[in-house]
Amino acid sequence: MEWTKPKKSISRQPDTGEYSDWKEQISEECCNQCVYCAIHENKYGGVRNFHVDHYRPKEKFVHLKNDIMNLFLSCSICNIFKSDDWPNEPNDSFDKPFYPNPCDVDYNKIFHIDSLGFLTGSNPTSRYLIEKLYLNRPQLIFFRKEFYLDKRIDSLLEFFSNNVELLKEDSNE
Repeated sequence: MEWTKPKKSISRQPDTGEYSDWKEQISEECCNQCVYCAIHENKYGGVRNFHVDHYRPKEKFVHLKNDIMNLFLSCSICNIFKSDDWPNEPNDSFDKPFYPNPCDVDYNKIFHIDSLGFLTGSNPTSRYLIEKLYLNRPQLIFFRKEFYLDKRIDSLLEFFSNNVELLKEDSNE
């Protein structure tokens, strides 16, 4: 599993409705995956099992409740664990707990996935997210292992395919 930055640059603030009405648009902008744990809708029962997350919680930032730039797709588990938590404002040093804006920060760079599928963090921000959002829950570890095994199998198949062609060429000479 890899994180994909949401495509908020293509966002258009809807003229009608409110945030709960815009779930499909938000899902597309977020590449149909949770911005926090990177689980794809296809692995988690579809979009109905996802929530519209208020990056800056609507309880604390009421004026952003229906601002499309503040809305992201989150799996229900991450969204429940995050709730209205907002420990600190984001900063560039990652020296304290906060939620990095998924549009501004590549989550692939703040997390490391070890060979067993566990997520680790190298700074207080990433370690806080791992703990607060329970990003090493068994389901996510399983999907990370599956993702990286699939990638490894694909690379081995490509390697063998290329070498079979070379062997065929050698035997024809």
